[in-house]
Amino acid sequence: MPKPSDLTYKINIALSSKKLPSLLIELLLVFTVCLSVLSSFTVSADSIDIPEFTQGSLGKHTQYFREVDGKMSLESALTAFQSDSLFHGSTNSISLGIDVAPVWMRFTINNRSTQTLNYRLSVETPWIDYIDTWLIQDGEMVRHIIGGDAYPFESRPMQYRFYAFEHEFLAGKTEVIMRVETKGPMALPVQFSSVEQAIHRDIASGYQYGALYGIMLALALYNLVLFGFIRQREYGLYGLYLLGFVLNSLSYTGQLHTIITYDFGAYFQDWLDIFLMITYSVAGLHFARALLHTKDYAPKLDRFVLRTTLYIPLGMLVGFVFNHLFFSMILAFVLNTCFVMLFIAMGVKALQAQKPFAVIFILSSVTAAVCITISTLAVAGVLVPYNDYTFKAIEVGMAFEAILLASILARQFRMAQIDKLIAEKYACTDPLTELNNRRGFKEFTESKWQEIVEAQHNVSIALIDIDYFKQVNDTHGHNIGDEVLKLVAKAIADSCRDGDIAARWGGEEFIVLLPNTSRDGAIMQAEHIREAIESISFDTLNGELTLTASIGVAGTVAGKFELSSIHQGTLEALIKNADRALYIAKQDGKNQVRIVS
Repeated sequence: MPKPSDLTYKINIALSSKKLPSLLIELLLVFTVCLSVLSSFTVSADSIDIPEFTQGSLGKHTQYFREVDGKMSLESALTAFQSDSLFHGSTNSISLGIDVAPVWMRFTINNRSTQTLNYRLSVETPWIDYIDTWLIQDGEMVRHIIGGDAYPFESRPMQYRFYAFEHEFLAGKTEVIMRVETKGPMALPVQFSSVEQAIHRDIASGYQYGALYGIMLALALYNLVLFGFIRQREYGLYGLYLLGFVLNSLSYTGQLHTIITYDFGAYFQDWLDIFLMITYSVAGLHFARALLHTKDYAPKLDRFVLRTTLYIPLGMLVGFVFNHLFFSMILAFVLNTCFVMLFIAMGVKALQAQKPFAVIFILSSVTAAVCITISTLAVAGVLVPYNDYTFKAIEVGMAFEAILLASILARQFRMAQIDKLIAEKYACTDPLTELNNRRGFKEFTESKWQEIVEAQHNVSIALIDIDYFKQVNDTHGHNIGDEVLKLVAKAIADSCRDGDIAARWGGEEFIVLLPNTSRDGAIMQAEHIREAIESISFDTLNGELTLTASIGVAGTVAGKFELSSIHQGTLEALIKNADRALYIAKQDGKNQVRIVS
């Protein structure tokens, strides 16, 4: 590195010779060298003054180094902290990667008051395997606290989801030395706060997690129940996707491990975390395939998703069999990264194929990806500050995504119901006349007939046949015949009263059920229908076409025979009687109403 006197001399020479460009280049080089050298120098960590400091992360107050030559004793670590090879935290959270050497950290708590102050220190990464903390005051160790997820839950310094302990700091300075060892990601957000603030933060965090998990669990259970009824796999996969994410979140935030702890080994939490991570990723990718039907328009992408969700979990299982946590962990992070990218890719393909819901799907995917990135960068201590909000960004993003995806499923369900109603309507409706067809007539009259029989009410049937309809088709063509059918159907529908059920019975025949109507009343109503048909004015190329209809009526008899034997019969028997009456009307000259005597 140039000496100041050398640098001053060169500046004076450059100024006198006016070689400013060369001077600027050299100054830039010198500045770069200085930064490089300074980054390796020891930087004294500033102390944390309490009670002024009430809560916060200690990354920027921390010196640290990696343990590279075997496990060190506390005395050796204290000696190492006097060397020039220390690093100084530049962000709230110190993050050093996966499966790295153990780390020693140091910071100082300065109690500027004369009273003893009770504070809580926590390392808010629940998968850290071993953590040792030594508190040193006036050169003497006053306390040694051990913990981590490798220890039984009841043996930890606090019954808490993170490594944490509370300590009454005496007046003056207390040096805190920590040794951290883990096979998982070495993310070290060290949180320090007064006990009162820590309790307040725990309560607030509980409400936040409760709201987020409540939303996702409610959506998951609703869609799983829906899947049980309608058997559409996207609803079941969506429910599994949300359940998987909630379980994964409960695991990597340490909440699940307040119940499931060390029973299956020191690295049980690490294994559970990564397998829960891929569980929701696999379910989510298959849900997207089912929802967007990618196989139809993006077969290559669909096959890639299938292979990704098959080969990576199989590779992780191989790593589990051979107890290679690092290998399986890398695969899990690869799958999680693919999950985010493939979600967006499938949304883009769906948009290109002009599939419904593609825009909302892309919006939900991008939102979740941004929030996942924010949380990842915050824990890694890169670009984004680590705090409660950035750490929980992934849950917020996933909850927002869950709501948007639920809206897609709800809209899809609504469209399916509408399609079903339309299909049912057309299955029961004659497409030409828009009256009920024979099937629709039977469906609508079944329940009505039972009510009539049980209540012993009057009921009648009118069977209507268009006169000389074959001649209309033969003379004027089937197009005119269809128009005649539509006009007659409209006349019948307009003549019906509330409660009457009309239908096209077949060909040029129509039928009307007349509830609460005796046979005499039915004759009057049938005459009304006949007159309406006869008054139809229809012009053709060959002149005006006159339409008439014959009608047969059957029903209960008013007066002392009001409750006739029809109540012991069936609707089919009543229709048969009306058909006989219609035959009589045809035989007697048409364009009239007849009954069976």
